[in-house]
Amino acid sequence: MDADTSGAAPSAADPALAAFDDGDHAAAFGEWLPRAEAGDASAQRYLGLCFRDGLGTARDMQQAVAWYRRSAAQGDPGAALELGLILDTGIGVPADGGEARKWYRVAQERWMVRAERGDAGAALALGLCHEAGAGVAPLYKEALKWYRRGAEQGYAHAQWAMGRMYEDSLGVGRDYAEAVRWYRSAARQGHARARFGLGLLSELGLGTARETAESQRWYEAAMATWRHWAERHDAAAQTALGAIYEAGHGVAKDYTEAVRWYRSAAELGNPVAQFELGRLSLEGLGVERNEGAAALWFLRAAERGSADAQYHLGLMYEQGRGVALNYEEAFRWYDKAADEGPARLWETLHRIAPARSDMPEGTDIGVN
Repeated sequence: MDADTSGAAPSAADPALAAFDDGDHAAAFGEWLPRAEAGDASAQRYLGLCFRDGLGTARDMQQAVAWYRRSAAQGDPGAALELGLILDTGIGVPADGGEARKWYRVAQERWMVRAERGDAGAALALGLCHEAGAGVAPLYKEALKWYRRGAEQGYAHAQWAMGRMYEDSLGVGRDYAEAVRWYRSAARQGHARARFGLGLLSELGLGTARETAESQRWYEAAMATWRHWAERHDAAAQTALGAIYEAGHGVAKDYTEAVRWYRSAAELGNPVAQFELGRLSLEGLGVERNEGAAALWFLRAAERGSADAQYHLGLMYEQGRGVALNYEEAFRWYDKAADEGPARLWETLHRIAPARSDMPEGTDIGVN
């Protein structure tokens, strides 16, 4: 999660964020760099994101850590959390659990102060930390408390989180009607995942009447939001479109179209898309079957912390598919996949944190 989630919209004239939203990551990077060098904590956080994911510049985890550290040292909680995650997991840099805990505390202390002052975005951030277990023991009931505080103030992603907690019975009894109520509140604000959730629950008749037309309306609304951002090179939105076309929710199943969107997101560094592209390459769905390509995409996703990719890469090495048979490498990746520690935390937090398609345009919010 690469921003302070305060939800405050910067000036509409901000050329860096406008360029980033338009998918021109190189231009955004060029705008942020002098501001970051001059001491702008928000620009420093965004440079950390660019270096972490290779957006507008070459991927460089050492540089990502350096910029996140400069931002976090000024008290930016989003940068502090991201720095803690990187140091905790050791993705691309040596792991340092002690320093990671220090930055987790900085993030949570800052957000706690803001949340107690009524900042809904800070309440959301605390909920995300408690759900994923970032610097605190994972506790759904505590996450639910903070999500509710943000949701009752009208924060769309917190409302979606409330819907998800009720739908999946996380920290509260399963209640599809409550899930629908919260999803509907978020969906009215343009939240893509909430719109999709309403489409799915309407299709299944859970918490609301089973209505094909209503379900289709929400699926189409979600797709319109995701397509808007996907066409502007947002990897999370592209990944969502790939999943929609693969599953056939609201559209005819189309593996070729799924592969097209997964590939776009994978090339932008999205580990979920990289894993899915590897899986479809292995199965020969929407793309010619190619075990070598599958292994390569699994490797890229595995290096970014995807437990599914780590497990599948282990299988490839054990069976000698797409790579040379190597039992030592196989069990090394199996061990990583089985680790329920920091790497799984990284994956969980970035999965549930807000993406650009979950927020009003122009909001200062990180991209997964």
